[in-house]
Amino acid sequence: MGLDLSDSLNKHVLLVDDFANVRKSIKSMITSIGLRNVFEAAHGNEATRIVREQKLDIVMCDYNLEKGKNGSQLLEEWRKRGWLSHETIFVMITAETSRDRVMGTLEFQPDDYLAKPFAMDTLKQRLVRWMDRQEELRPVNAALDKGNWAEVAKMCRDLIKSKSRYRSWAQRKYHQALLKLDRLEDATKFLGIVLKEREYPWARLEVHRIQVARKELPKAEKGLRNLINKEPNLIDAYDLLAQVQNMLKQPEHVQHTLEQALERSPLSIPRQRSLAKVATGNGDLATATRAYKEVVNLCEGTMHDAPDVYKDALRATRTRMALETNEAQRRRLRLDAMTYLKKLMKNFPDDTDADLVSRAYRSFLNDPQDTRARADGFIKELAQKASRKMEELSQDSAVDIAEIIYEKGENELADELIDKLRDYHRSSKAFLERLNQVQTEPTTTAESREKAHHMNIQGIEHYKKKRYTEAVGQFEEALELSPRHPGIILNLVQSSLLEVGTGSPTKQRLDQCVELVKRLSYLPRDHYQYDRYLTIRSKLNDLTDGAVIAQ
Repeated sequence: MGLDLSDSLNKHVLLVDDFANVRKSIKSMITSIGLRNVFEAAHGNEATRIVREQKLDIVMCDYNLEKGKNGSQLLEEWRKRGWLSHETIFVMITAETSRDRVMGTLEFQPDDYLAKPFAMDTLKQRLVRWMDRQEELRPVNAALDKGNWAEVAKMCRDLIKSKSRYRSWAQRKYHQALLKLDRLEDATKFLGIVLKEREYPWARLEVHRIQVARKELPKAEKGLRNLINKEPNLIDAYDLLAQVQNMLKQPEHVQHTLEQALERSPLSIPRQRSLAKVATGNGDLATATRAYKEVVNLCEGTMHDAPDVYKDALRATRTRMALETNEAQRRRLRLDAMTYLKKLMKNFPDDTDADLVSRAYRSFLNDPQDTRARADGFIKELAQKASRKMEELSQDSAVDIAEIIYEKGENELADELIDKLRDYHRSSKAFLERLNQVQTEPTTTAESREKAHHMNIQGIEHYKKKRYTEAVGQFEEALELSPRHPGIILNLVQSSLLEVGTGSPTKQRLDQCVELVKRLSYLPRDHYQYDRYLTIRSKLNDLTDGAVIAQ
């Protein structure tokens, strides 16, 4: 088919490349063919402005852009934010051959690729192809822009029946329309017809997607595993399998599946974040911190760049540092945390939540060069500001700040902040329980909590059998791991008072019990141990002439 010059004169083309001489060369080729309306952009922000302001027919975008987002990240943002019309042909221009970047670009499905360097004849042939596609599919793409799925389904069905050269594209869009219209039965029948023609991987994947929608999870899981074995580069299949495994409450399997996907396509920010979160839940902090580091490296300047990215990375790194025994590794983790902190402060200077979390981590990291964060009164000022700005503080950030204040040894300040948070979030039962956990075990790692829990259970077993001395020993060991836990404290005091049998406790033992009970002065009235605390405190007051300070 020849290029009709009269039709091409009004086409609008955007060229995105950070090298002016490259843009000049490609523009010269395009205009010599007959297209006159050619816009140029040297970087992502300029390209985004043009995409939002102009109606474009073709975007030709280089993958590597020196500043900000790369071409793949631009395509992702424009598509997800609805800034790029379905009628616009997006062409990725690239000299990249690495699998990571090729797979990353494939995930966002550009309409075509153009490998550098290319000749005039190649460009002319491609322009003819692109404009032919645009004209034939224009009505369907216009309906896609409007979200008119009934019209999309009708027009795609007509294209399929007419045996259009874009029949394969129409099949996919027809199926997508049926799902959007909640016509699962029709979608299932249609996929059956498609798969009789040929075993298309996309169609088999959609069969399993429908199984997931129908909650046929074991069948979907088995089918997806088989599909991945046959089509290991079908990345969407890994994502769907991970979703199924999550629904089946199989977090270790979810992590393994995401790791497999990222081995093949490591540049997906959402997938790296998903891996980081599930690995954190699985207690695999090494994997979690590696994934968060990848997220931070990939996301800056993209649509995914947000305070939570850096806060999540800081939180995971802080948790791992608490468990790390290798000093060299601790130093590396600290340097990573310093990097995340600096980026959080630089990228979000006007975000109150980010500012408060940054102050907390400045104190936590204790940088010798940060004299302000090391000064007296810095933590107190942080606690006071957090108390005043509670409406701008997310729950995760509030917990981070409180935990760090506890870690700095300022229990009284942290308790006051927790009390104010508890009052502000009094309607959120789940968050109140979380605050109780933070307050009772503020500096205790998950591993230590688990050990303390088992020791506490062993102590209770001794107590039940009236072996009070053994019980005291177990509770004391548990308390070393979790020094503010109300259950362990009260169990130890109760066992200590019974250990002497019918005799009176020694003054030393009573003094110890008094100091332990005083640790629980923070206990809120709605805590499940509060009534028991009052009873034991009252008994101690009777034995010590009121030595325990009453609330």
